[in-house]
Amino acid sequence: MYFMIFGVLTSNIKAQGSLIRGIVTDYQTGKVLDMANITLQPMTGKGIVGTTTDGNGLYEFNNVAAGDYVFVVRYVGYEMHIDTLTIGLRARNISNHVQLRHSREELEEINVQGAVAEDMNPGQISISPETFGRAPTPGGSADLASYIQTQPGVVAVGDRGGQLFVRGGTPSENMMLMDGILIYQPFHIIGFFSVFPEDVVSNVDFYAGGFGPRYSGRTSSVMDVRLKNGNLYNQKWSASVSPFVSDFFFETPVREGKSSIIGSLRGSLIEETSDVYLSEKQPMKFNSQLLKYYNSSGEGVNCSALIMRTYDRGSLDFESDDYFKWSNVVTGGRCAGASAESKVSFVDFNFGLSYFTNEQGGSEGGVRNSQIFKSHLDMNLTLYVGEIRFDYGFFTDYRTMSYDIANLFVSLDEKAVAFSNAGGYLKMGVNIGEKILIEPGVSITSYLKRLSPSVEPRLQMSWQPRGRVDEEIHAALGIYRQPFAGLTDFRDAGTSFTTFILLPESERRMEARHALLGWRQPIGDFFDFSVEGYYKEIKDTPVATWGPVARFATALAYADGTVRGMDLRLNLNYRRFYMGLGYGYSITEYTTRQDHFGTWFGEPVQSYNPPHDRRHQLNAQTGFNVGNFSTNVSWSYGSGLPYTRPLGFDSFFSFDQRPPDVTEDYGEPRVLLDKPFKGRMPDFHRLDISVSQAFNAGTKDIKVQAGAINTYNRENLFYYDVFNQRGINQLPLTPYVSLKIESN
Repeated sequence: MYFMIFGVLTSNIKAQGSLIRGIVTDYQTGKVLDMANITLQPMTGKGIVGTTTDGNGLYEFNNVAAGDYVFVVRYVGYEMHIDTLTIGLRARNISNHVQLRHSREELEEINVQGAVAEDMNPGQISISPETFGRAPTPGGSADLASYIQTQPGVVAVGDRGGQLFVRGGTPSENMMLMDGILIYQPFHIIGFFSVFPEDVVSNVDFYAGGFGPRYSGRTSSVMDVRLKNGNLYNQKWSASVSPFVSDFFFETPVREGKSSIIGSLRGSLIEETSDVYLSEKQPMKFNSQLLKYYNSSGEGVNCSALIMRTYDRGSLDFESDDYFKWSNVVTGGRCAGASAESKVSFVDFNFGLSYFTNEQGGSEGGVRNSQIFKSHLDMNLTLYVGEIRFDYGFFTDYRTMSYDIANLFVSLDEKAVAFSNAGGYLKMGVNIGEKILIEPGVSITSYLKRLSPSVEPRLQMSWQPRGRVDEEIHAALGIYRQPFAGLTDFRDAGTSFTTFILLPESERRMEARHALLGWRQPIGDFFDFSVEGYYKEIKDTPVATWGPVARFATALAYADGTVRGMDLRLNLNYRRFYMGLGYGYSITEYTTRQDHFGTWFGEPVQSYNPPHDRRHQLNAQTGFNVGNFSTNVSWSYGSGLPYTRPLGFDSFFSFDQRPPDVTEDYGEPRVLLDKPFKGRMPDFHRLDISVSQAFNAGTKDIKVQAGAINTYNRENLFYYDVFNQRGINQLPLTPYVSLKIESN
């Protein structure tokens, strides 16, 4: 019905005047510039109108009367663009794409604004690569992985493993996109690094909840990363090295002004260097390779293609022979643009292939492995009907999943599953006056008889009391479903193994219902404040069955639950100085029914806080840059995470073959467990510092950085090994020096 109404509306569009449409981009790279200010002013008389570009760099003026106009585009850090347009008496559509050049003047007071500097959706923060460096990273380039962990609502259980939990969701409930293509595990085994160093990223939209219908198939969060385009006119490169990682980046035009390529190569060094300056060897290794091609038609249509490969291998417990390894292979392409000849304002066509494999092995648990493959084809469109904006699209996916985890979850055998789905989404943007925006939407997915169709309504609302994009009260509601589950044995915090499965009971499907309410507000000229409260109901989350005895094998159970909390941010940006404070409060509670509970505790239904339930989280950052010198300081605090305490110990005798000789045989020692996750580990806190100095050496720029992770050498517990009754700590005081050389 929703799509039928949309079809009736759009089939009766009649032009009442001329239309001016275009995309604003960076002259050198083709990067789209969102939130550019555009004005259209008649040369005679009054009636100036204005707009801003959206996230695709798109702007549009409808029903423009005949006459002569001054057309002006402004964007901070770029030269102002001024043009004259003549609109004839006969209504027509006009394409007017604009390329802005960087300002030649040195801008003394450009502040890198935080999340509230953009016109954003509920639950969203917008991150630029310039802010990555606020979180000290032991490498030559700052990284998204280090920065995202400083955001309230984002929980990492340790400094290794590559697992992030967002507002009570599990890692497999997060959608990670790279130029619209899914990547299953973008975070490396060393927790400071990902496949997104600052050199390759253009911008990041991070949705911690309440996201719109364009994103379907995940129940927790979305991280939408746009990669940088290569320079269309100049060759550039950089190389860096530190005790943790080395990397090389390059960009070059292929056809000057038309097409370009960027490449990134990274490889870890910590396994080789840790013996030299750390107390113990760090058996962890990763590498990644990225290549992206970009082509600009010059007429508002741009295309790109990319390929990426990653590899991670290592141990989370350095005294154990358990190992983890995983790999991603991602490839695909995207074409997007706007044409005045089309009734559709903007078209984005995307296709991709993504393959992920991971493995866990060791002497006690055997070898477990899992693979998942996805191919997808998406089309996203934008259309204006009068003052109403429609964002809609269509998608189709094909997935295969295979796994061998029978020695972990005894109810699951070695299997291979394939399934397809197709669907569409629609979102309307309806302005009520000049200050209220209501955006209802829906996502519909059909699973071609394997699962029942899924209809997921969404609603976003915002009110700007004084008409300013940085001053807003917003809210969101929505239903989110996930057709498959990422299964991880979270009884053991020291695991990074995940297998993707269709739930054995076909009537079950992971589901979350989001509700959030937020407010963001500038305070004076330099402070920005935001607060957002959220509530989620979750259903059919797969969990490991609790048992009274610690053992490696388990069975599959399901939990329902709730997540409620609040994220608060306060940012100061004053010339060359910044300061940020983030606080997150969250309560995640699961309720599950299991037979063992009735036997041991007299009640088959138990409630508990899962191992990623961090009640309090506080992050403080500050820094400044003077000339070529800069410093960054980051302090993080997190309240203790839950774990299952040992209740006691005994010896177990086997009577399978013959009665044991109790005078000679002492049996097998075993650990008896308390109720699940009733204990709390000690609080976590850590101070990270970095200072850097840049030098010019002719055609090269050299940056030397020195810093330390865990500066005051706090013993932070990573996890508690119940089987062996010992704690595994995170990194101790870890100093580092990095060197980066780049062409200028």
